[in-house]
Amino acid sequence: MEKKSIALAAGLFIIGGLTGAVVERFAVMPDMGAGVSLGAAASLLESVTHGQAKAEKVFPGPGGLTGIEATLQGHPTVAFATADGKYLVAGPVLNTQGEDEAHAAMMKLGLIPKPASAATMAGKAAHADSFVLGTSGPEITAFVDPNCIFCHKFYEEAKALIEAGKLRVRYVVVAFLKPSSAPKAAAILGATDPAAAMAENEKGFDEETEEGGIKPAQNPGAATISAVDNNTKLLGDSGEMATPTLIYCNQEEKPTLVHGLDKESLKDFVAHIGNLQNGACQK
Repeated sequence: MEKKSIALAAGLFIIGGLTGAVVERFAVMPDMGAGVSLGAAASLLESVTHGQAKAEKVFPGPGGLTGIEATLQGHPTVAFATADGKYLVAGPVLNTQGEDEAHAAMMKLGLIPKPASAATMAGKAAHADSFVLGTSGPEITAFVDPNCIFCHKFYEEAKALIEAGKLRVRYVVVAFLKPSSAPKAAAILGATDPAAAMAENEKGFDEETEEGGIKPAQNPGAATISAVDNNTKLLGDSGEMATPTLIYCNQEEKPTLVHGLDKESLKDFVAHIGNLQNGACQK
């Protein structure tokens, strides 16, 4: 699964040219004891980010960490300080369930909106600039980036099921992984036959460089640019910039949203899902 967390995208700390999901850097600071005060957090941020970030408030964090609400180049974000005040953790902080505590903190503090429900996402995706492959079988909505290798693998696996009449896929093309993603997405959505353009992208996909095979659009129209932007913003409403993001109906006929698939095969997965039509689960 290709992923960029909302918390990270909202303001990943860039420290000494090093970027990453979780950044730790030593800064020479006095011992802080069991907690980190706002003043100490401000000093830590000042030292580590060379004055680029400003601490606004502190709050109890997970695992003995102290949360820091901060602004970085005008953008709100969250970071964490270790109990001794010597390390700054920026980016996703995952708990044992794989949930991002930084992302949760940003939502709790009101820095980012709460994710839209699966039902809301399903309804909006049905009216997004998208296209459906397949004529029978249960429907899945798939948010995909043209340069996403996991989307490519999903496309290839879904292709056989679509051709066998066992699956329909609504593709919502987004763009956020690479600079070439937007013009490639525009090339697909702006094509006379988006399905054929998508097939071209996947047929020429370079797994080594993780680049889609379609030629980027040179001068896409305003409507096409808007479609790509709107689709990408809609994906952001899910709470994660991750592809493929899938929406389907579970066996209880309720819309369900997942970021990526588990290790089970798509064939086995499809055999146990309900029918999604026009953004709603059908009995």
